[in-house]
Amino acid sequence: MTPLGKVQDKVYKCRIRIKEFFTDFDKLRSGFISQAQFKAGLDMAGFRLNATELEHLAQHYCNLEDPQLRVCYRTFVEDVDSVFGKKNLEKTPKEEVHREPTGLVDYERFTGMPQKFIGDEKETKLYHILENIAYNCRTKRITVKPFFDDASRAMKKMVNHVTPIQFTQALKCHVAPYLSPVEVEILTEKFSKDDMVNYVAFATFVDPPPLED
Repeated sequence: MTPLGKVQDKVYKCRIRIKEFFTDFDKLRSGFISQAQFKAGLDMAGFRLNATELEHLAQHYCNLEDPQLRVCYRTFVEDVDSVFGKKNLEKTPKEEVHREPTGLVDYERFTGMPQKFIGDEKETKLYHILENIAYNCRTKRITVKPFFDDASRAMKKMVNHVTPIQFTQALKCHVAPYLSPVEVEILTEKFSKDDMVNYVAFATFVDPPPLED
């Protein structure tokens, strides 16, 4: 996936207002900021791009006619936000519009997501919670699934499932102690079935991907 595609993917799934992370740098509202400010804005927004990817984006949106070679972040924001729909669509009402961006969401990564709908507000918060936990798991090299395995084997009630209490205890003690009760409740509600929580489906989203050869 391209650097722009990675940004679009997260913006689409988490409904991030990416423009807000650049406007504070642009006091005169010119639409341009320095390359360092552009990279800092991406980092503050939580896009964990490597140095090469950040440089690629900065150079791609750099204004070559500007003596300071600043970045036109307005153009970047427009390109990113295009995942939510095409601008000025009212002028071409017959133009075909896809329901969701093609090739953005990594469905293989998210095959474990339960189909149960828990409401628009909770669904939006859910992806923010999962993204934060996944980031912490990557940076701290935590694999969460083993924390639930022993409890699941002891239960012998439903494979790959634990009770809500066991799920909460593992989350708070080993995985994400910073979670609020409301955030734990959202996770439990989304991944629960028949009063049991599918911890394997949850781990699919937050465990670091296997290392490539």
